[in-house]
Amino acid sequence: MDLEKVRYFVRVVEEGSVSKAAVSLNMTQPPLSISIRKLEEELGVPLFFRQGNRLILNETGQYFYKRSKELLFSADALQVEMKERIMGKRGEVTVGCSTIANLTIIPEVVKRLRDRDYRITVRVMEGNTAYILDQLRQHRMDIGLIGNTFDRADLNLTALLTGPVYAALPPGHPLSGRDQVNLHELQHDDFLMPYTSIGLGIADYIMEECSEQEFEPSIIYWGAETFPMLEMVKKGLGVAFVPALLLHIHGVDLPPLARIDSPSVSSKLNLVTLKNGARQEAAKRFLEVTEEVIAELKQSTTSAIR
Repeated sequence: MDLEKVRYFVRVVEEGSVSKAAVSLNMTQPPLSISIRKLEEELGVPLFFRQGNRLILNETGQYFYKRSKELLFSADALQVEMKERIMGKRGEVTVGCSTIANLTIIPEVVKRLRDRDYRITVRVMEGNTAYILDQLRQHRMDIGLIGNTFDRADLNLTALLTGPVYAALPPGHPLSGRDQVNLHELQHDDFLMPYTSIGLGIADYIMEECSEQEFEPSIIYWGAETFPMLEMVKKGLGVAFVPALLLHIHGVDLPPLARIDSPSVSSKLNLVTLKNGARQEAAKRFLEVTEEVIAELKQSTTSAIR
């Protein structure tokens, strides 16, 4: 049973006769009558009472008409959906990122996609770089937004954002209120360091700068998440180091922040994808909007993003 016969049947019912339906379909009456007969033969049951030129739905025909309308509505909706998917206006994108990226970039991207009538579902999976790369390689994730830099033959890494690193200072710290500090001024503090799972991250740049300034930091904690470390800072346990992206989170009680005065200590946001992976149109639309949001972030706070 093809949809064309079903459409013809519905038109005949709604026009009340084969002749009127033929006119509305811009076809002659005999082929339309043959199509209705063939449809009844395929179903193995008559759909109409025939009274001369009049066709009146029988009980089976009434049921089939109701289901035919539902079928045609679903078929038309599916056709529209497939066109939208091909155009990138509909689909699903799975993104791996940090909590900070999920709080700053993702909400604005989702808002703009919705405002532009894109019916794209964004599925976010938070985790460290090692987890995100594993999910990408298993094709469980389309895109990664990560803070680490590395080189892998099977992955594409694109820099989206580079900014300074900030020291989060505990209550009563003598350097509180300063806009920027030198790492050497923090050499007597305990450090709370962000763990780097793969490649180079903030901790690696901090350690290298400490070595350049000829002191070995006292590290009392290694952690994967920024916000637990900030809570530890607020309890007076030490100094933590956070990316500039943190400054774009609103409504969060942050400890005093001072920019690390060193060009070699930086925070990054990189895009990572499979090198030979086919990118869906929905993922392309997501990336276009993401790049737009990041471009505005770069301009919005010159003290935070360089």
